[in-house]
Amino acid sequence: MADLEQVEIHRYRRELEHDVNHLVKKYCRIMSWEVPELNEDEAGKLILMALREALDGVEKDVQKG
Repeated sequence: MADLEQVEIHRYRRELEHDVNHLVKKYCRIMSWEVPELNEDEAGKLILMALREALDGVEKDVQKG
């Protein structure tokens, strides 16, 4: 990756982390509508696992061009 891209992504690192935290909270909230006694720690782990799988799919699409 070129130096300029490295600098730019470093600038967005915190924002990306914030966005992922927001997604986890959002989907925990949605899951709690269906599961009233939701274990938020377990739900967070499941959501992060789903996000990783989704990122893998997006990565494949990006690599294809």
